[in-house]
Amino acid sequence: MKTLHAKSLCCRGGINRFGKRRRQCSICKHTWRIRKKRRGRKRNRLAPQLVIRTLMEHRTFAQQHRNNGISQSGLSRRLARAARAVFSTKPVRRFPRGPYALLGDGLYFKFKRMDWVMYVMALKPVHSHKAYYFDPVLLEGKESYERWRQAIATIPSEMQKRICSFVSDGFRGSKLVAREHGWVHQRCHFHLLMALIRRHGRRSYRTRGAPIREKLLGIVRILLTTTDNEILSHQITKARRLIRHPLCPPWIRIQTVEFLRTLNDFRAYLIYPKLNLPTTTNAIESSGKLIRKATSTARTPQSILLRATVFLRFKKLITCNGKSSTKLRQ
Repeated sequence: MKTLHAKSLCCRGGINRFGKRRRQCSICKHTWRIRKKRRGRKRNRLAPQLVIRTLMEHRTFAQQHRNNGISQSGLSRRLARAARAVFSTKPVRRFPRGPYALLGDGLYFKFKRMDWVMYVMALKPVHSHKAYYFDPVLLEGKESYERWRQAIATIPSEMQKRICSFVSDGFRGSKLVAREHGWVHQRCHFHLLMALIRRHGRRSYRTRGAPIREKLLGIVRILLTTTDNEILSHQITKARRLIRHPLCPPWIRIQTVEFLRTLNDFRAYLIYPKLNLPTTTNAIESSGKLIRKATSTARTPQSILLRATVFLRFKKLITCNGKSSTKLRQ
């Protein structure tokens, strides 16, 4: 036991070390703390690991209760406090320099029979395969041009000036959004192909018009990828002739007519090769599935927005290779 040079206040005797935080009088053996003990209730502890386990790793409160012994209601309160703390702090975002492509997708939710849409946006630098998330925007009502304008308005103006293209699934008004900001519009190939083959295996569609469906599907795949202008014009002529055939199913006729009308939007990645545009929104669509998992137990729009924002701030970015496969399974 090491004796210190100071004298004790009780007996004016020597002071000995008594552990790391206590001292002892050498005469009366009285001990005391070096620092004054804090009084009152303990401060609320923020648990970032709880947020990660619940939102990022999708562990339930029941699983965590078995591991640490804290009640599920207690875990819920701690998660809410930690999530609010992350939500209230302004995120520090560091984006690479250069022009960007804006990737956008809408997630539908329903509360009290009312439609709500969460607008998820990410910025992809032209010379990178990483896309960086913005905080999501949750608005009441169906996905529309006006609500996308509100969502895009939340992006800082200095970042908006660097955006040169917009990649979307072709929601109503997407082309108008791109035109208003002077952006190149790239539509998702995956959504188009899925719309064309969605009823491929149903019994009522296996016989009538099947050869025409197959030919149109092949033509669409060629039109999405070819760089030869002669092949392009020849395939467009073939497609227009096939959709006038009486055996062509109405739903595939409508899809093909719309595709031919907006062909340049699907081929923007070929028209502007320097922009390195992704041809699908699959990367941001996959994060939408993870957001639904992270918010599966939320019951109000506020709690869903809170959890989704915290989830995307922890996730920060996604890998966006962006080249679709036109060889979808039929």
